[in-house]
Order: sequence, then structure tokens, then C-alpha cells
Amino acid sequence: MVWRSIWLLAVNDLRLTVKNRSAFVWMLLLPLAMMWLFGQSGGSSGPPKISLSVANDDGGWIAEALIAELDGEQLALHTVGEDPEVTHLRTLVLPPGMSDKLMAGEAQELRLELDPEADRNFGRGAEVNILRALVRLQGRLLELELLAPEETPAEELEIGYRRLRQLPPLATLEVTQAGQGQPIPQGYAQSVPGMLTMIVLMMTLIYGGVFIILEKQQGMLRRQASLPLARSGVILGKILGRLCIAGLQTVLLLLAAHFIFRQDLGSSWLGLLLLTASYCVAVAGLSILLGAVLHTPEQASTVGWILSMVLAGLGGCWWPGELMPGWLQNVARLLPTRWAMEGFHSLISYGYGAAHVVTPSLVLLGFGALFITLAVRFLRLD
Repeated sequence: MVWRSIWLLAVNDLRLTVKNRSAFVWMLLLPLAMMWLFGQSGGSSGPPKISLSVANDDGGWIAEALIAELDGEQLALHTVGEDPEVTHLRTLVLPPGMSDKLMAGEAQELRLELDPEADRNFGRGAEVNILRALVRLQGRLLELELLAPEETPAEELEIGYRRLRQLPPLATLEVTQAGQGQPIPQGYAQSVPGMLTMIVLMMTLIYGGVFIILEKQQGMLRRQASLPLARSGVILGKILGRLCIAGLQTVLLLLAAHFIFRQDLGSSWLGLLLLTASYCVAVAGLSILLGAVLHTPEQASTVGWILSMVLAGLGGCWWPGELMPGWLQNVARLLPTRWAMEGFHSLISYGYGAAHVVTPSLVLLGFGALFITLAVRFLRLD
């Protein structure tokens, strides 16, 4: 009888949330749209390409050969004057007559012009890539000079260069990851758990806090306290209701991300269940705590929104936590969102099993126990 009453309280909260038409938009459509939006950026593998513009004032075949060598580097090439909408942050200037003077044995000086607002690190990266392209070009030109007879026409030298460029390299360098480091999650591997963690937290805090305050103002909590239930049973029913709402939202978002965005959720469904259940306990407890200490629905909406945004930003929901300063990463470990994201990345990004989310899950359950204890202390039913 007692557990049936507790379950009826939980189902009533779930019914009130589902009955709210705007809840469908805020709890499902919004996070899916944000997953898609944030998943479009940073989804490619490998380091980002460096934007480099080329002002080809020469037009000779050696200048074209250098541009072809640059195209094989980690660069996003643009031609000056070709697209007026391109902002030229770094411009490599090839001087007039460069090809003819090089063929005549005259040294040439190339100029890399940097916009004052351009990133200095990307500028140094562009210099390295240009130097590598020049070394390859000079090596092939030297090989041409050794193989081709004197007075060979420029047209034949250009054909010979293209043949040399098509030959496979005699030696290659294979680079693999060393140590215990992990690649930084990108694309949907970052946006799916990030937006899920943030929106589940936000909606649970706002809806949970607002409903508790409304029930206090309308005397519903007082009437529920008159049921044949102990005070702890009523609070447990409220917590179970928030837990059902957060759990239902989490399951629907994970399924949508898997089937709509084709995001691999890892191989451990047990680990995913353990982690999401623990996170839902933490956010459910925090929502009851907000409803217990705040006094108006407006306060619950404002505090719930601000708190969820702060926890999401510091917890690594918007961007990978590895990109934050070391001291801020240490601060983030005091937040439930950081532990949730660490667990999600272990399962989704790195393919680990359930054993790797035991610690994050226990920490999240600890947060939940703390929030529930405080909620029991401050929530008044009369």
C-alpha cells in the first residue's frame, strides 16, 4: 500500500509534465536541434586545416608546382582575387618572374603576409607547411636537373616534374599515438552527450522546481502529507517522479541520437544504464532541493536555467573538458556534469566497458544522496 501511494505520486508528476505541450519542444526537439547544430562543427578527424591564401604574381609552371605541393599539406588553400568573400589571414606572395629566375639559377625570396588579427600559432603552422612544400619542390627540381639534358624546354621540364610527383615515395613516416592519452571528442561524440547532459539537467531543474513550488503554494503538498504516508514517503514519491521524467527524456534522446544521427553509443549497454540512472538520481535530487529552498516559480525558472548553464559550461558539455585550463578542470571535478561527461566519453568516445563508469556513477550517486538529504532537511509539507 505504501509503495503504491509513492508510485501514484511519481506517476502524477510524470503525467503533469507530459501533459504540458511545451515540454515536448523543450525536452526533445530543443536538445536534438542542439545536438545536430553542435555536431556539425569539429566532426572531422585530425588537426584543423590552416587557411592559406596564395597571390600568384608569377604564373609560371614552377609557381604552379609549388601550389600543387602546398595542396598536399594540412592547408585550406585560397587564391587571392578568386573569391571576394574569403578573408585572407595568411597570404603567400609568389613574386613576378619567379619561375624564369629560378630556372636561371637566381635565388628568390617568398613573402608570407600575416593579418594582425590572425592567430600566431596558425601562422607558424603555415610557415612549417610552406617550408615542407619548398623542400619537396627543390628536391624534385634537383632530380630533374640531374636527369634532364641541358637546354631542355620548359614544357618538357614541367611534364617531367609531374611524372616525378606521381611516383610513390621511397620512404614514408608512420605516426601513431603513444602513451595513455586519448583523442579529444569531436562532432556528435561531443554534442550528443553534452547536450543530453545539459538539457536533462535544465529541464529537470526547471520543471521539478516549479512544480514543487506550485504544489506548496496551492496546498497540494499539505493534502498529500495527509495521505497514509510518512513525510519521507511523500518526498520519495516526488524524487521518484523527477527520476522518471529525467530517465524517460534520457532514453528518448539516446535512441534518437543513435537512429537519427547514427551516433555509436558504445558496446556496453550495462555501463550506459548504470551511468544514466546515476545521473538522473543526481539531477532529480537537485531539482527537489531547488523546489525546497526557493519560493516562487519565477525563481525556480531563473535559478534552474542559470545553474544548468554554469554546470554545463564548466562540466564540459559545450566543449571538451580537455580544452579547459588545468586548474579549471580540477574545479570541474566538483560538479556532477563533469563526472557524467567523463562517463559518457568513456563509453561513447573511447569504447570502454561498464567497469570504466563505476567511479563516475558512484560519484553521481553521492551527489544525489547529498542533494536528497538537503532536500529532506529543507522541504516543508505544511
